Amino acid sequence: MTEKELLKLGYFPKELPPPFESKTFSDKINVIKTQWNSVSSPFQKPERLKYADSKWVVFSIPKVQLSRRIINIPNPLHQSKLTSTIADRWTEIDNIFKKSTISSSSPIKDTKNNRALISKHNFSEFKRRRSNESFANLYEVKTDVSRFYGTIYTHSIPWLVHTKPVAKANRNDMTMLGNALDKDLRNLNSGQTVGIPIGPDTSLVIAEIITCLMDEQIQTKLKNVKSYRFIDDYYLYCDSYADAEKAFKFIQSLLTEYQLDINEEKTKISKAPFAFDSKWSIDLGSFTFRKRANSQLTDIERFVSLSLIHTNENPKDSVLLFSIQVLKYLQLFDENWDTYESLILKIGITEPRTLPVVTEILASNISRISKRKVKSIIEKLIEIHLPKGHNYEVSWALWMCVEFNIKLKNKMAERIFASNDYVSMLIAMDLKSRGLINSTVSTDGLLTELTEESLMNENWLFTYESIKKGWLTPTDNPIDENKYFEILLANGIYFYREDAKVKTFTVKKPTEQISETTKKPETEEATTIISGGGGGGSSY
Repeated sequence: MTEKELLKLGYFPKELPPPFESKTFSDKINVIKTQWNSVSSPFQKPERLKYADSKWVVFSIPKVQLSRRIINIPNPLHQSKLTSTIADRWTEIDNIFKKSTISSSSPIKDTKNNRALISKHNFSEFKRRRSNESFANLYEVKTDVSRFYGTIYTHSIPWLVHTKPVAKANRNDMTMLGNALDKDLRNLNSGQTVGIPIGPDTSLVIAEIITCLMDEQIQTKLKNVKSYRFIDDYYLYCDSYADAEKAFKFIQSLLTEYQLDINEEKTKISKAPFAFDSKWSIDLGSFTFRKRANSQLTDIERFVSLSLIHTNENPKDSVLLFSIQVLKYLQLFDENWDTYESLILKIGITEPRTLPVVTEILASNISRISKRKVKSIIEKLIEIHLPKGHNYEVSWALWMCVEFNIKLKNKMAERIFASNDYVSMLIAMDLKSRGLINSTVSTDGLLTELTEESLMNENWLFTYESIKKGWLTPTDNPIDENKYFEILLANGIYFYREDAKVKTFTVKKPTEQISETTKKPETEEATTIISGGGGGGSSY
């Protein structure tokens, strides 16, 4: 795994809208590093301290129910240093991954080039592995780590890699992998020792270094227990309840030793029979859509209704994320589009995590969409989520304005520019440059945000891009006072690509069955639909 690969596809979190990317930064990283080393080497202590650490951009995304997760966009100076450490020591790191026979989530290169790294198995494969190998065990222990990435203690990395005595005796030796990673992670986060950024692929690497080394201890201690892990989810299979309790207590003590906590809400010991799949995924995964226009319309309505029923019954599960993927590739009759569009928009506002897929579906069916409906959803999303500081929902709503050329109301735009949502504010600046926000909406108040200090804090992305694009012109340009961002600007580096678009797919239309007798499309009687269950199983 090279530094360029990690920076190109593994830097910005996948949850961000399409314009946020790091390709030019990756392409020119060697030039940037050479120029930075030349500029920074003569720095005296006060100047060095100015660039010693940074704060990351924070971006709130929905999780389940009312809970949120904060993902992060680290400053490019310190993210590139961490990436360089990982790339330079990749063989050593990969050998750590090989120590675990438990993990299903060790990083491998993404051959589809959607990300730099992905887990070697997906969660479905993880479930299948557990099912295939634990058939003879009567007890299952399920647990995970509470707020895993956010609670990682960076000093625990050298403890695990080198053992505590060795790490503590050599804490200033930066040739040691654990110490180098510890330092790089602290510099990403204002010197803090707790928490690593959620979003970059480098954090998957860090998480697996920690867990694979803990797995090694689990494998040694729990030899008669079948143990499996995916990221921070642990499943243990035993022959007795007493063995299950002992196994759980060992996992708990191991995590505690390295400053991590068990998630008690998700901890459970179950006796066989225990299901390996949920009822909702079985119901929805086996749902059949019929191949006639009138029947398909009924099936779409029933499928969405069934999805919403299961969502209400399983509020902690990602039911609608599953459902929207099923609907995405449905070969849809033209006459069913109006209902279909309304229902996917309903899913989008009900479960905002589906917004990227909803946007992709709409963009792939651009000639069919109702801009009136889409605008209504955009405005509703912003009205609901802007006051709550829900960055994900607001930014995706604004990006839908870009994708579908929808103009934003003045008052709504003013509220966005008055927020602290720097990602959404950047998209709004783009909208204004396109005339999708009126020029009469003032952004002069944002000029005070553009300071020399802001290039090293959580405002770095907005400060750099708004100046680079010419969307804001401060009297005193802070980039002139920051040697690193001055180098980025001189090399034409950008992190916001204005001509970006969501990925689209080819829409396949169905062929309706024609009656040999009437030479017209065949239809089904109401009794047939009822007796057939609408293709959705016995619930109907």
